[in-house]
Amino acid sequence: MKKIVCIVLSTLMFILGSEAAFADGEDVPAVSNSVSPSVPYSYVLMEGSTGTLLYSDNGNALFRPFHASKLMTLLLLCEAMDRGELSADSVITVSKNANSQQGAQIWLDTGEQILLDELIMAITVGNANDAAVAIAEAVGGTEENFVSLMNLRAAELGMVSTYYADPTGVGDGSVTTACDTAILASALSKYDFLTEYMTTWMTYVRGGKAELVSTNRLIRSYSGITGMKAYSHEECGNCLVASAKRGDMTMICVIFGEPDEYERFNTAKEKMNIGFSAYTLYQPKRNDIFLEDTAVSKGVDTYVKTDISGLEPFVIRTGREDDIEISTEYFSDITAPLEAGSCVGKVIYTIDDEEIYSADIVSASEVKRINLFYAFLKAVTSIFAG
Repeated sequence: MKKIVCIVLSTLMFILGSEAAFADGEDVPAVSNSVSPSVPYSYVLMEGSTGTLLYSDNGNALFRPFHASKLMTLLLLCEAMDRGELSADSVITVSKNANSQQGAQIWLDTGEQILLDELIMAITVGNANDAAVAIAEAVGGTEENFVSLMNLRAAELGMVSTYYADPTGVGDGSVTTACDTAILASALSKYDFLTEYMTTWMTYVRGGKAELVSTNRLIRSYSGITGMKAYSHEECGNCLVASAKRGDMTMICVIFGEPDEYERFNTAKEKMNIGFSAYTLYQPKRNDIFLEDTAVSKGVDTYVKTDISGLEPFVIRTGREDDIEISTEYFSDITAPLEAGSCVGKVIYTIDDEEIYSADIVSASEVKRINLFYAFLKAVTSIFAG
C-alpha cells in the first residue's frame, strides 16, 4: 500500500513540474512559501582539509538537523570500514526496527538481506530512513548504542552545540548548528570513496524496486563538487551541505533556513567560488625554521636538540605568502626527566602581527633525570678534566 501511494505521489508531482519526481528514499523539497517565517537564516564556509572557518553568518543558530544527521551516520560507518569491521560488500540483514521507519525510505522488508553498498547509496543519493537505521544497527549493534556513538563522536569533533536523538534526523530532540555541521562535513570529506556515491544523480537499489534521485543540484552544475546533502522542511527551511575540491583545497558550505529552494545552490556556488579564489593553502617548510638547542635543568644532559612536530598546511589569503613572518618561543623552565617528543616551545607564523598558525617545538631525544651517583661521577670527571 505504501508503495502504491508513493507511485501516485510521484506521478502527480511530475505532472505539476516539481523539482524532481519523488523517488523512494527522497523527501519532497519544500517550496518557498512553506518555510516558517520564524526559521533563521544561517550559512558557513569552511576550508575542509584544515577545518578553517572562513565566513559565517549566524553560524551558531540552532536548527533541527533533519537529514544532515545522516552525515554523522555516514561518518561512523566510514570509520567502522576503516577499522575493517564492515565493507561495501558486507551483507546486512534488515531488522523489524529498520523496516518500521516512516518518511523517506527504500521500503526494506524485515529479514531482507542487502549489500551495504546499496544502503550507502540510499542515504547519500537519497535520504532513506530505513537504510540509515539498518546502517546504524550494523555499526552499533542497536540503534540506541549507535546514537550514543553519534553523540560521543560529535563531542570529539568539537561539535559543542549538537545533540543527536536518532540516526535519521527526523525524530524530535536532535539539534545542531551550521558551524557544527561544517565540522562534521569537513571530517567526512576526507573519505574520497564517497564522492562516487554523493555525485550520483539517479540510480536504483533493491534490484530496481527503489529509485533514488539526488536533490543536490550542484552535482550537475559545479566544478569540483564532491557531494554531501540537500533537503528541505518547513521547520528548517531549504538546507544544503555542499563540498567541493579544487587542487589541494576543499570548500565546505552549509546553508540552513534559506527561504528559496533554488537560491541555496546559487549562494553555495558564490561562497565557494570566493573561497577558492580568495584563499590558498600554505605548506610550511622545515628548512625555513631556525631551531636552537634548549636548556634542561636537573638532567643528565644540560641541553637537548629540538625538532618540529606536525607541520601542516594552513589557510592564508591568496597573494600573502611573502608577508608571512616566522618566530620561535621556548619554554623558560624545562626540567628532566624529558621524553623524546615532549613539547618545549612553539614556532609561530604571523601576518601583520596576527598569529595565523603555530606548531609544537619538541625535544629530539630523551633526557633522563640526574641522580646523586651520576652527579658525583660528573663532578669528579669535571675536576680531572680540568
